[in-house]
Amino acid sequence: MMKKILALMLSVSMIAGLAACGSKETEAPAAEAPAAEAPAETGGDDAEAEAPAAPSAEGGKHVFMFKSTGNKFGDLMYEGYKEYMEAKGYVTEYDSPAETTVAAQVQMLDELITQGVASIVISTNGDTGYDEIFQKAKDAGIPIVSIDSEASVDYRLAHINQAEVQDIGSYLVQAAVLITLGVDYPEDKTMEEVVAEQLGSYSGDEIVLGVLSAGIDTPVQNSWIAAMETELAKDMYKGKVSPELDKKYGNDDPVESTTQANAFVAENKVDCIISPTTVGIAAAGQVLKGANSEIKLTGLGLPSEMQSFMPNAAEDDAFASVCPYMMLWDVIHLGAVAGAAIDAALTNGWAGTDGETFTMAAFRDYAEEDYTVYTQGDGTFVLAGTPYIFYKGNMSEWISKL
Repeated sequence: MMKKILALMLSVSMIAGLAACGSKETEAPAAEAPAAEAPAETGGDDAEAEAPAAPSAEGGKHVFMFKSTGNKFGDLMYEGYKEYMEAKGYVTEYDSPAETTVAAQVQMLDELITQGVASIVISTNGDTGYDEIFQKAKDAGIPIVSIDSEASVDYRLAHINQAEVQDIGSYLVQAAVLITLGVDYPEDKTMEEVVAEQLGSYSGDEIVLGVLSAGIDTPVQNSWIAAMETELAKDMYKGKVSPELDKKYGNDDPVESTTQANAFVAENKVDCIISPTTVGIAAAGQVLKGANSEIKLTGLGLPSEMQSFMPNAAEDDAFASVCPYMMLWDVIHLGAVAGAAIDAALTNGWAGTDGETFTMAAFRDYAEEDYTVYTQGDGTFVLAGTPYIFYKGNMSEWISKL
C-alpha cells in the first residue's frame, strides 16, 4: 500500500479497521508506525455515572469478541491483539457468536463473565441492549475496551477508533464519485481536489450512489453513512450527485449481502455501490462481476478478499474491474492497539480518561508509540491510525498481507 493516504484527520496510523487524508492519500499500513492521539472520557449522559472499576491484573483469560464468527476483518484484528497480548504474558481467547445480533453477544458475554474473564475487548452489534451485561462486568471489575463498533460510554474505558468518522465518510463518497466518472485514483492530488475539478465541468445525469451496509442498527456503519450524507451536502455536489443514498443492509452475512447486491443490479438505479463492510464489499464484487454489471464498487475491503474484483498490477486497466480502488486500515495493528490499552489498564491503572496516555511497545514493523485519549461527544476515544487507499499501484504488495 505504497501511497500515503491523506492525513485523514487529527491523527494518523491504522489498517485493518481500514481509510485517510493529506497531500497524498496512501501509504502501506504496516510500513508506517501508528500515531495516535485520541482521548476519551468515561461515563455517559449522567454526570454522576460511576467510572468502570479499576481492573485487576491477576488471573483469568482476556477475551476478544467480534460481531460474529467467519469474518476475516475480525479474525485479523484478533491476530494483532493475540500476538501483542501474548508477548506480554497474557492468555487470550477469541469468542464471537455465530449470529450477528446483540442477543447472541450478550448470551456469550454472560457465560464468559460468570467464568471470571480478566478483560473484554468487543466490537458490538448494536447501540443498545448491553447495559445489564456490561454492568455485570463492571461490578466484577472486568475492564471493557471497545473496538471497531462502540460499546456504551457508561461501561467501556475507551473506544479504539480506526480513523476519523467524517474523513472515512468523505473518502468513500469521493472515491465513488471519481470511479463513476472513470477517474483513476489520483496520485498527485487529493481526491477532494479532483472531485471538485471533475464536477465543476460535469453536465451529465445526476450521479446516484448506493450503500450496502452491515446491520441497520450497527453503530460504526451508521456513523459512516451519516458522514457520507454530510459530505454529499457540500456545494460541489449540488445538482451533480444525488444527496440521497440508496441504502441496503446485508447484516454482515455473505448470503444476505449477496441478496442485497443482486437487488441493486436488478433495480439498476445506482452508478456506484459503497460498501463500508468487508463482508458486503466482497459479496457485491462477486455479484457485479458475475452479472457483468456496469455498476461500479468501492468501500472498505481486504485486498486478499478483493483481488478477483480489483486491478492487481500497476499496468492494469482499473476500470476493467468492478472495484477500481477501495480503502481500509491496518486491522492487525488496530487489534494490537486494543491489546496495549488493556495492558495499560491492568498494569498502570490506565482508565481511559481525557488526556491520559499509554504506550504500545514496538510491534512487528511499528515502532513504540504513545497514544493519547481524546473526548468526543460523551465518550473517550483512542485514534489508532488512518485509512489507506488500495489501488492498482499497491494491490500486489497487500494481497498476501491482508
